[in-house]
Amino acid sequence: MFTVKYRPKKLEDFVGNKAAIQPFIHWLLEWEPSNKKTKCALVSGLNGVGKSLLVELILKKHDYNIINLSIDEEHDKEYINQHIKPLLKTKKTFNGQENALVVSDVDCVSGYGFIATLTDCIKETQIPIICICDNRYDQSIKPILNYCFDIKLVKASYDEVYKLIYKVVTTENIKIGKSGVDKLYEQANGDIRFILNALQLYNKKTDTSKNIQSSNIFDTTGKLLSQETDLNDKNRYYWMSRDIHGLMIQENYISCTLNVRDEAVRLENIAYSADALSDADLLDSVFNFELEPYIAMSTIRATTKCTKKAQIKFPQFLGRTSTINKNKRDKIDYETSNFLGEKPKAPPKAKPKAKK
Repeated sequence: MFTVKYRPKKLEDFVGNKAAIQPFIHWLLEWEPSNKKTKCALVSGLNGVGKSLLVELILKKHDYNIINLSIDEEHDKEYINQHIKPLLKTKKTFNGQENALVVSDVDCVSGYGFIATLTDCIKETQIPIICICDNRYDQSIKPILNYCFDIKLVKASYDEVYKLIYKVVTTENIKIGKSGVDKLYEQANGDIRFILNALQLYNKKTDTSKNIQSSNIFDTTGKLLSQETDLNDKNRYYWMSRDIHGLMIQENYISCTLNVRDEAVRLENIAYSADALSDADLLDSVFNFELEPYIAMSTIRATTKCTKKAQIKFPQFLGRTSTINKNKRDKIDYETSNFLGEKPKAPPKAKPKAKK
C-alpha cells in the first residue's frame, strides 16, 4: 500500500507544518510537571494532515516510550483508573526510556465522563500527555484547554505536496498531468492519505483531471450498483465520496438486488451483499487508514449482486444520527458549564409526546 510504502520514517521527511515542529519539540524537552498550564499538548488539524504521524515521529526521534490510549476501545473511567493512572507516575521504563501518554481523537467521545477523567489525569500526571483532535474548538474538550499547549497543524502547501506526488508518480510510473495534480491537491483538502490512495487506485485509463466532486452522490451510487459499470470504474466512483458511499449502498442494496425467479437465490444474493458490507464495517471499526482500500473493495463486492432498478434513497441513518448528536452536544454543553462553574444553560428538554 502506498500509505505504508511512502509513510515517512524520519521527521525530516514529514510533509508540511515545518513551523510547528520546533515548538512541539521544545515543549516536549522542556516539559515540567509543575507547569500546570502546559502539562498537555493538544495537537489539532484537518483529518489526514498527519497529526498522529507527527506525534509518533517526534517521540521516536527523542527516544520516548509511547503509551497509547484508544478512545474507541478503552475510554471507560474504570479502565483509565486501573491501567492508565498508575503509569502517569512512572517517568521512565526499565531500559531508561521516558514515558509519554498519547490520547487520540479526544473530540470524538460521546460521553462527558471520559473528558472529566482525562482532566484529572492531566492534573496529576508526572509524564507528558499529548491529546490529538480534529476540532480544537469542540465544546466537549473545553475542560482540558486550560492545561494545554496548542499545536495547530494546517494543510500542507501545494509545493510541499507536489514533491511527494512527484516522488510517487516517478517511482510507480503513473501517468498524470499537471492539471490532474492540481485537481488532486484541491480535492484532498490536506489529506495526504487521500492523495496516496487516489494515486494507487487511479489506473492509466482514469481521467485524473476530472473534478470528482462534481458528480451527484445519487448518480455515483447508481453507477456503483449498476451491472454495466466495470470494477475499475466502480473503484473510481467509490473514492469520489468514500465517507458516504458505504451508507448509500447499505440503504439501497436490498431494493436493487438482482431479479431472479427463485426466492432462495434472491435471499442468497442479499446475504452475499450483507456479508460484504459487514466485512467493510469490521475493517472500518479498526480505525486504521491503511485498510481503506480493503474497505472499498468490500463495499464494491456488495454491489456485484445488485443492479440499479429503483430510485436511490438517502441513508435514513444519517438523519437519525444528526438528531442524536445534537441532543448529545446539548447535554455535554450543559454538563461542561456545571463542571466549570459557569452559569449553566437550561438542560435539554425531551420532545413532548403527542396526545392521543
